[in-house]
Amino acid sequence: MSVILRPYLQSEFDRACEIREIDSDERRERFRLRFEKSDDWYDHYFHLAIESDGVLVGDFQLRKCDKTMPEGSWEMGLEIAAESRGKGIGTKALIAGTEYAFNNGAHRVQGSTEESNVAMRKSFEKAGWKFEGVQKALFLEAGIPVDYYSYAATKFD
Repeated sequence: MSVILRPYLQSEFDRACEIREIDSDERRERFRLRFEKSDDWYDHYFHLAIESDGVLVGDFQLRKCDKTMPEGSWEMGLEIAAESRGKGIGTKALIAGTEYAFNNGAHRVQGSTEESNVAMRKSFEKAGWKFEGVQKALFLEAGIPVDYYSYAATKFD
């Protein structure tokens, strides 16, 4: 199984929204601005398509915000289509995305996942990322606190 990160094709917008579970016109339009700049930074976001064996199966995001993060320290986001999960695609995308980040100015990439997302936690570990801790009550869902597990990779690992 091959996994590559690449710029989006304009024709892939609807599928990208489906993968990212974007369900409102407002969210679609916000994403469209970043999508149209695929393979370039826009509003501290950088999006790449995740392709496996010639099929669009996910969205890989890098984020660098100079107001909240030190220079060279980036955040990562990853969305895999439901039907493509559990096949090792996330792990391969993390490896490719980490290499991309390090080759393009990052010395550290970090990400997190909901405590219950065991598959993503395993992907981080298989990709060589290090567990850094638990972010207690990072999000509230219907008033219920949700903990996230934080991972990172550095050029120095």
